Amino acid sequence: MFDVSQQVNGDEGGDLFAPPPLRRGDTGGFERAGSDLPLPPPWQGRGRSQTARFALAARIRVALRSRVFHLLTAIVLAGLSLSTVGCATRRIEPSWVYFPPPPTTPHVVHMKSFNSLSELVPPHVTLVDMFRGGAPSPYVEKPAGIDFENGHLYICDTGLNVVHDWNLATGEARRIGQRGDAVLKKPVDVAVNGDGTIFVADTERQEIVAYGTNGGYRESFSPADNESFRPTSVLSLEKDNLPAIVVSDTARQDVGFFPIFDSSFFKRGSYNPYFEEMASENPRPYYPSGVAVFAQPHGDSEEAVLLISDTFNSRLLRYESNKEIVTPIGQPGDRYGDLGHPKHLDVGPDGVIFVADAAFRCVHLFNQEGQLLMLLGGPEDKPGGTPMPFGVTVAESLPDNLQGFVPPDFDAHYFLFVTNTIGSKRISLFAVGLPRG
Repeated sequence: MFDVSQQVNGDEGGDLFAPPPLRRGDTGGFERAGSDLPLPPPWQGRGRSQTARFALAARIRVALRSRVFHLLTAIVLAGLSLSTVGCATRRIEPSWVYFPPPPTTPHVVHMKSFNSLSELVPPHVTLVDMFRGGAPSPYVEKPAGIDFENGHLYICDTGLNVVHDWNLATGEARRIGQRGDAVLKKPVDVAVNGDGTIFVADTERQEIVAYGTNGGYRESFSPADNESFRPTSVLSLEKDNLPAIVVSDTARQDVGFFPIFDSSFFKRGSYNPYFEEMASENPRPYYPSGVAVFAQPHGDSEEAVLLISDTFNSRLLRYESNKEIVTPIGQPGDRYGDLGHPKHLDVGPDGVIFVADAAFRCVHLFNQEGQLLMLLGGPEDKPGGTPMPFGVTVAESLPDNLQGFVPPDFDAHYFLFVTNTIGSKRISLFAVGLPRG
């Protein structure tokens, strides 16, 4: 440790600040040894004593700084160790609910419902967060559309008017569209393409807003006459080397495509409505709320099939690549296979169609022929319930740290996230598969 005494003492060990010996003269005053000059008055002779006090103060400051540094280091290390111990010992418990219930063979298991990231994975905590008393857990107020890509869960929040980006592998989180050049007003759906570009359907902005992988604004686009454009869902389509964005539009009662041409991204006004040149005898949707695309076998190849949630007609419309209508899925009614108000939908890797129904308060599972396979969820506000489903998205895999949510007696083939606009826990995670053995 730095020693001030070694800097202020001479080589022989004498104190540089010690005054020379004094003797009492005949006149009764103090004089310097070896000098006949009288000493100056006391208020003029304090130079050396002040220097000594300064040296002492310097020693004290150095000692205090050293002790404060060691004390702060100990506090930080203790905080880090406590944080590490807390993360290591804290266990997030799953809530398993099987669908259909026993004794029927289950095909879906509810694993966890949550509102905040900390209910699913331990959130990432920085040193700054620790000095502030811990990082607040990112939470969702009113979820809508949802997407999952490369370990990230993207959630539209119409309560906070942002898109949450949660990294489920690391616990890191950020909010997109909260500030900057493109502040979101009412984000209702989100889609992420292969290069990480984030597309958000905003009904109040009447635009699709695109953000880069860093969350920064890239571009917003809409039809030329965007005053009559109200996007309610967005889908990233990457087929046949012609990527595009598929959008459902409740203002036009249509579905449209925005082709991606080159590195300049979109050409403004390049909106292609799907039903504009379709024969009038083909049914059109009334309030299209969701879109999905899947590939079905066609001879030796595959062809794309477009699915549309026809909300106010209580059905799904299916169109093949030649725009020919296929038998609709569902109809108004209260029997199994009927639909109420279908919202967003998605298709699993095995071809199962998942449809969120806000009227029946459940998720319908159909095969590609339109046959009902089972119902998922229910109106109860409890684990496994779907009191008001809105968004659905399929995840083919989850990060390794979430594999412990899968029951040991269940073989998960893929996973499903469902959002609810009401309820105590508004996002649910399900596993789709079969029992082991």
